[in-house]
Amino acid sequence: MPPLAPEKDPVTVPKPHVPTARQHRAASGLFDPKHLVAAFPEALRKLHPRVMVKNPVMFVVEVGSALTTLSALLSPSVFAWLISAWLWLTVVFANLAEAVAEGRGQGAGRFAAQGPHRHHRPSAGALAGRGAEPP
Repeated sequence: MPPLAPEKDPVTVPKPHVPTARQHRAASGLFDPKHLVAAFPEALRKLHPRVMVKNPVMFVVEVGSALTTLSALLSPSVFAWLISAWLWLTVVFANLAEAVAEGRGQGAGRFAAQGPHRHHRPSAGALAGRGAEPP
């Protein structure tokens, strides 16, 4: 007698993704304490209003932070101090993220300025001169 339900292949459970050592190193570089400490003075320098005015959104947040701090000093309340702290942390961390990105970009620029690297794939024109087919 034939089976009532067709046989199904056993369901295979996908294995969890385990990052390779190279992927792990690349991801850990984003929050590397060495980069954060090196970028922190630059983040504080960016708090100057002449620098902040180039980024209008963050400039408005900085002005709001200053006004909220002034309000908290004139009529102190827990709410005013919490909002003020939150706004200042937003400004500082935005500047820190920008400083880290600039530092990483300068590092990438120095790396690119060193010339071709062993992972550099030769162009088709360079290969044609040697009589080889492009990959």
